[in-house]
Amino acid sequence: MTDIADVKLPASPLSGASLEKLNRASSTIGLIDIGSNSIRLVIYRSGGKFPHPQFNEREVCRLGMEVNTTGMLGESQMTHALETLNRFAMLARLSKVDVLEAFATEAVRRANNSKDFLAKAEAILGITIMVISGQQEAFLSASGVCAGFRDPCGVVADLGGGSLELVRISEGKTIDRDQAASLPCGYLVDYDMAAIDDFLHQVTWLPFSKGQRFYAVGGVWRAIATAYSFLLKPRLDIVHGLSITPDQLEDMMASIEDKQGQIHGIPPARRPNMTQAIRLTRALITHLEPSEIIFSAFGVREGMLYDCLDLDHRGSDPLMDGVKEYAVMTSRFPQQGETLEQLVLQCLDSYDADTQRLAVACCYLCDLAWIEHPDHRARLAVEKMLGLSVNGITHMERVWMAVVLYARYEGVLPIHKNVMSILPSTARKTAKTVGLLLRMLMTFSGGITPVLEQITITKTKKGFALAADPVLLGSGDLLQRRIASVNRTMSQKITLVR
Repeated sequence: MTDIADVKLPASPLSGASLEKLNRASSTIGLIDIGSNSIRLVIYRSGGKFPHPQFNEREVCRLGMEVNTTGMLGESQMTHALETLNRFAMLARLSKVDVLEAFATEAVRRANNSKDFLAKAEAILGITIMVISGQQEAFLSASGVCAGFRDPCGVVADLGGGSLELVRISEGKTIDRDQAASLPCGYLVDYDMAAIDDFLHQVTWLPFSKGQRFYAVGGVWRAIATAYSFLLKPRLDIVHGLSITPDQLEDMMASIEDKQGQIHGIPPARRPNMTQAIRLTRALITHLEPSEIIFSAFGVREGMLYDCLDLDHRGSDPLMDGVKEYAVMTSRFPQQGETLEQLVLQCLDSYDADTQRLAVACCYLCDLAWIEHPDHRARLAVEKMLGLSVNGITHMERVWMAVVLYARYEGVLPIHKNVMSILPSTARKTAKTVGLLLRMLMTFSGGITPVLEQITITKTKKGFALAADPVLLGSGDLLQRRIASVNRTMSQKITLVR
């Protein structure tokens, strides 16, 4: 096994001058992904641990449609692809990206006429297109999963139009790169179950990976996850991090089959290929017998960006990196989150590490709705948190944080039965406690960092003692009421010391 921290792809598209530009705080980078089914342009804005996409467009060109039968890229498909690349090249120029990179996958690497296509495509883009190998594609997909999850461990499968990539991740974000597999059985290729099984039997490590998590990467699986989320409404609409059981996935696929793909969440362009995609998924489930299926919105593109990070950033917590970036954009006062973190953790010393982690993340987001109308801040804080573009959390953890932020503004739990039903009663209680702690501190300080810095919280035999500058305390009546609210939810009480 090779640890991701020790591996650099020698032929990564992002290297040299491109990497230098990417590391500039104000830089933008455009990645063009030339796949077997579609071509996508994503423009990322740099400046943090993980650049945020500010433009994302996909065109279904089906370059790989004829490769398996003729060995060639079809003329009409190439024409469509080149027209798309012309548009993407102009978009990149007009948006003035600092870096433009392009890579191609299975259809281009297998087709006998790919050199002719690449020559025309490179002339349009004005750059060299990197054709990545199947093993590189598997590795980069796993790198993307490492970027999007806190501690991924299991089998990563990336299902594309022309191929299926498989690779394992073990604890510590260690990718089994040496045994990464790329199989020519994408959802555009009409193989029966026996043929798919033959391909999967070639992956010698697959039988030893049964019972692990299965990370599903690729647009066709994201479509299935979107359809599943819609059926559960009103729940969360975010695909990334959605976890379901094999039985739940089977029920969803059966529904898609019953309706011949005509189901909300499955884009019309994907519906003709759902039969093959479901066939491949069922074969994988049979071979892997996974404990759960976790859908990832991160794949090769994000893996390329992740591979450019230094070792410290690769090993960091994606949730904490994300909320700290949001704090810079949303907080009224600098260092507000850091100061709240120190105070809140003083009161949560008996809580488990996972709860403390989420509570700290909420400290950086507690000003998330300050600019909104006061009557709607609590509700909008929930909506923002449920849709916030941060990673490294499960859906349940996302809901927990939303409840914290609601209580921070409103002082009570939200009345949102379908979302609240995701949380067990014990989690609701801890979320309310953390929310009331933040409400107490923010009410007293107005969120002003220098005022927060005047507060001290110390451990006592009976609980905690809170003290502050007497001038800032004033009568202390409001603060006493806020402390009383917190104490009704905590076994260890807070006492105001004058």
